[in-house]
Amino acid sequence: MADLPEGMRVRIPLGLSIPRLLGDAGYSVESSASTQRRVQLYDTGDRRLAAAGAELSLSPRDGWTWRRNPLGHPKLTARDWAAPTTVPQDQLMQWSRAYRRGRPLAVRALVTVHRRSHRISDARSDHILSLDEERYHEQVAGRWASRLRRVTLTADRDGVAAAQVLALIRETAMDDAATLAVLRPALVRAPRLRLPDEPSAGARELFTRSARLSLIQWLYFDCELSAGGSPDALRKLRVALRRLRSDLQTFAPLLDRHWADGLRDRLGGLADSLGVVRDGEVLSGRLGDLISLLPQHDHRTALTLLDIAGERLAAARAGLLDALAGDDYIGLLDDAVAAITAPRWAEGAGDPPAVNRLAGRPWRRLRDYVTSVDEPAHDTQLHRIRILAKRARYAADACAPAIGDAAARSARQLADLQTVLGEHHDAAVTREWLQRQAVASPAVTFAAGELAALELGRLRTATDRWRDIWAAASRKQDWRWLRS
Repeated sequence: MADLPEGMRVRIPLGLSIPRLLGDAGYSVESSASTQRRVQLYDTGDRRLAAAGAELSLSPRDGWTWRRNPLGHPKLTARDWAAPTTVPQDQLMQWSRAYRRGRPLAVRALVTVHRRSHRISDARSDHILSLDEERYHEQVAGRWASRLRRVTLTADRDGVAAAQVLALIRETAMDDAATLAVLRPALVRAPRLRLPDEPSAGARELFTRSARLSLIQWLYFDCELSAGGSPDALRKLRVALRRLRSDLQTFAPLLDRHWADGLRDRLGGLADSLGVVRDGEVLSGRLGDLISLLPQHDHRTALTLLDIAGERLAAARAGLLDALAGDDYIGLLDDAVAAITAPRWAEGAGDPPAVNRLAGRPWRRLRDYVTSVDEPAHDTQLHRIRILAKRARYAADACAPAIGDAAARSARQLADLQTVLGEHHDAAVTREWLQRQAVASPAVTFAAGELAALELGRLRTATDRWRDIWAAASRKQDWRWLRS
């Protein structure tokens, strides 16, 4: 816990005094004067934002704030976006699109937030970290009442010492949620994206946990697709869909078959649409890297190829954004939230299969297919191995909370295989594209040939490496947990 993420927010009891708590532990606390601001909290009628850990608020003084809580997702952090009060309504709708899923937003509560900062130090350091403390007062029936207190980490100078301070605070921490979910929990009628309590040993709990993690990631990165978001948002959203589809396949014996297959097929169609744009991003990125390796006098012609790829990518991205703004996408997302928060289990199936048996199926498919491939492997065969490795990896990852380090280690080893085969696939696709451009336009034939030759080197490197990585990933002793 030495590295604490900026913006970590902890809910604390109303009666807890931060200066007294830390002072009794031997720390010095310097507190600022309290400031006050009035805030309107927005949500849908059934509180869809609050149910998924998101908050949209408006302060006449500070403008709009859009906050997403990762809800325990280990690879995501809380993130705030701010905008002036004059921001167009369309921007607010785009920010919250995945969370509200077609429902209108309106003011659902009025609160006053009292805020002060605490500067923490000890005998060895004059500044360990800073904490922002906020107390929320809600207006009910014309009267103000204190309802909620939170502490947010705002600066970290000494990771170990800061972790010790935060540990003291977290000992008193309460379960947190979006502000509206805390103020009026009975009004949150939308499906809540809450992860199962640890440890998650049962097969059903593992499916619920893994599928909800993917769903949280999907919602989180949907609004990052717009301008100003993460440049890697599309890839991470696509990964969330692939993991969700993999879970529906891995845990199929537990699930109603018609329900699971139908949802998986619909998610596959969306994943394919995202894949077209993602392939364009990869192609443009690889071309840019390759062109930088060419002699300077060849850059001009080669940049024509990059322009062609860029135009193709821009058109594909525009088409995707239009599709994601449509009713079909919103309907699929809404259906996925409802489905994953209330899965349909198979009827009359008796006790769920053991976790290791569920993870064993995708592993055996991968192992058997690799065994059937002769040298030299064809590009299509290596692409198939990559897909099967991905499924086996996701299955091991999903089961890791119950199995432990052995499953997590297997997943990491398959990730290495997936990486080298992904490099092979991207190199093969790029070479094929360059060959088509060389045939279509004589003006770029020479430059396309140069770039294809460079890509051939990458292709051969990946081809030479994958068998060694497979040998390391497929050692019998590392997969004994499947038979335990």
